[in-house]
Amino acid sequence: MKDPRFAIIDIETTGGIAKRDKITEIAIIIYQNNEIIDTFESLINPERSIPYEITRITGITNSMVETAPKFYEVAKDIIKITEDCIFVAHNVFFDYNFIKEEFQQLGFAYSRKKLCTVQLSRRYFRGLKSYSLGSLIEHFKIVVNSRHRAMEDTKATLDVFKRVLKVSGNLEQSQTQLTVLLKETKIPATLNKEELYNLPESPGIYYMRNANGDPIYIGKSKNIRDRVFQHLNETTSKTKRMIDGIHSIDFLISGNELMASLLEVQEIKKFQPEINRALRKKSHAALLTIQFCEDKYTTFTVKEAEWLDSNDEIINHYASRTIAKEHLEYIISMYQLCKKANEDLLDGKPCNSFQMGQCLGACVQKEDLESYNNRVLRAYQEINKIFQNDFLIIGDGRSMDEQSIAVVEDGFCKYFGFVSKELSYNQPNDLINELTAYKGNIETNRLIESYLNKSKSYRKITYRQNTFLDI
Repeated sequence: MKDPRFAIIDIETTGGIAKRDKITEIAIIIYQNNEIIDTFESLINPERSIPYEITRITGITNSMVETAPKFYEVAKDIIKITEDCIFVAHNVFFDYNFIKEEFQQLGFAYSRKKLCTVQLSRRYFRGLKSYSLGSLIEHFKIVVNSRHRAMEDTKATLDVFKRVLKVSGNLEQSQTQLTVLLKETKIPATLNKEELYNLPESPGIYYMRNANGDPIYIGKSKNIRDRVFQHLNETTSKTKRMIDGIHSIDFLISGNELMASLLEVQEIKKFQPEINRALRKKSHAALLTIQFCEDKYTTFTVKEAEWLDSNDEIINHYASRTIAKEHLEYIISMYQLCKKANEDLLDGKPCNSFQMGQCLGACVQKEDLESYNNRVLRAYQEINKIFQNDFLIIGDGRSMDEQSIAVVEDGFCKYFGFVSKELSYNQPNDLINELTAYKGNIETNRLIESYLNKSKSYRKITYRQNTFLDI
């Protein structure tokens, strides 16, 4: 480990699956003792066509690689330059396993110790919103002339790695520290590595499943692969529980973050994974619910948190039962409601609030049922931030030729799904017939409100009586 050599590497590929796709470009910088001692870069002829979407991202075209060397023609150079080096990359398993797969197809076993700059960045630059290479480039104001070209991304990765070395107290000179980091850059033995390499860098939800195939955790992210590797590189007790139980990971692509959030709520409610439930109860220990009644007083109730599987309608979430009760007392006082009527404990005797002039008399039948329930309804409408108009939200789809649709009716999300961009709909009902029913709630309302406020990538169209109002 004395004076270790680091091979900083980045590749571009025809896709995200090592056993199916091929490398189109590779760049390597050898770094040792604070100096660049060697470099290597080359376009690679993948011996297949490059998908349009990949060309759009990387700028690498079929004509550019037509006369480039095939991988076997540069394989010896790659082995020689990376010999006795620690393989360093951003999301190292992606780059490493593509190169390993290329060598395996040539009948050669390629093996190097590995370090991941995503993992290192999370360890030494805590608190950033994202640890993607693009986000780190922006955060550190790294000058990059052409993103998603191998050498430029390798230079950016080296810049990040140098910053890690600086803040870590020169980990390259500490054999113990470096050994620990090399050991941490591993995938749990229970996981199928190919599943991890095949995870998409797209918005969606992911299922972490146990040996029986049951979800123990369901999450969402704008970059599924990045988020899963983030989990694997975390060291919290929650993550340890999660990793100890994982035997497989699968996913659903959602096209955008809003659809990922709606899917996550739906799937967690459906499967109630063990770790999600534990997190839920910790952060939202109590609920405020309402139960509408026609023949008796409408009541608010504080209940223990569950995953929205009650007949009562949930109004709000609270960190503790005490906070929830304090809020309920405020509502009763603010709207001059009756505690006895709210708790369905009417015995013909006045409540304490009535004697102090704060209750209008439901407890002694001085206020009629209709008036009382109308006032409860007004309180509910002000507390419960439901949407007043029917509308639909259009966002990015799972592919370039489709778009996502979420429909809000009667205050809640009622339908969602994906439709082709080539199809047009004259009436809302025609569009809704193509979607899937969805049971929205206060939680999904807040998600929708948040995404509409923070992002301009969603288009909102209101409608009334099956007629679009603004298109």
